[in-house]
Amino acid sequence: MNLAARLHRPEILAAWLIAGVLALDVGLLAWRGSSIAAAAFAGNIAVALVMIALALGYRHLGRAAEIATTLIACSFFILFSNAGAVLNNLLIAPGSATIDPLLFRADAMLGFDWRAFAIALSDYPALCRVLSWTYQSSLVQMAVVLIWLGFTGARVNLHRFLLVGMISSCVTMAFWALAPSFGPAPFVELPAEVDARIGRVVDAGYGARLLDLAANGAPPVIGQEHLMGLIAFPSMHTVMALMTTLFARRTRLFWPMVLVNLLMAPAILLQGGHHLVDVFGGTALFFAVHALVSRIVPHEKSALAQASADMKALPLPA
Repeated sequence: MNLAARLHRPEILAAWLIAGVLALDVGLLAWRGSSIAAAAFAGNIAVALVMIALALGYRHLGRAAEIATTLIACSFFILFSNAGAVLNNLLIAPGSATIDPLLFRADAMLGFDWRAFAIALSDYPALCRVLSWTYQSSLVQMAVVLIWLGFTGARVNLHRFLLVGMISSCVTMAFWALAPSFGPAPFVELPAEVDARIGRVVDAGYGARLLDLAANGAPPVIGQEHLMGLIAFPSMHTVMALMTTLFARRTRLFWPMVLVNLLMAPAILLQGGHHLVDVFGGTALFFAVHALVSRIVPHEKSALAQASADMKALPLPA
């Protein structure tokens, strides 16, 4: 079976992005002298490969196009997210200085102080728990929207969703490799009672691991325990919130996504993994990449119109 012949053009682009990230992983693992705990990733990779095999089988038989497209998108997200998480650990060189001081100054110019913000919200522990759940819901939201788009036959939006997420991640990682940032939590200490009331995901221990990564580089063996969110600027949490909300337009998911993601901005800030300017950076990144992907993956009517115009432009036989 010819794999490329069974994939749609956006899927081929996505496959090349995954291949590029994997190639960087292999090269940087050799350069940094690190390795990966293969067993820790074997389950995810096996699930993704089974999904691809099923999807290609459906396409070969000409059946269940929606299921096949959904399986391909899900498998690509699994492969890309695992490869990208490994790459995050490898991109930062030992002894790297972060741009967090610059981001702190930018926040101060906007009148935002993370420590004061966190202490103020800690007076409302129930709200803090809701915000923590909201913060951790990003991947679940992504999965729900992806499956919905796929099973309802919204192929163009599904392909755009796939590429916006992958390209935004690539841009974020490229920027972070040049100018790493971790957010305020590793640099600002909160009173223990405040931390207890907030229940942060990005707690003091998490911050210590980030600082160790900046000081010493990638660990000798990268396992699932190292696949934590690392990048502050620009905020991929913001990108994902905008993706799940705006790609859910004209579906029954839209208003639930709006309600959840109205809480995402304070949730992102409360955790301490992002500065306020990171949210603005993530917003700008999303709309820039969305505009690019909309040109790469046009609406099917636009694509048909262009193909018709191209046919009319061909010279007629004598």
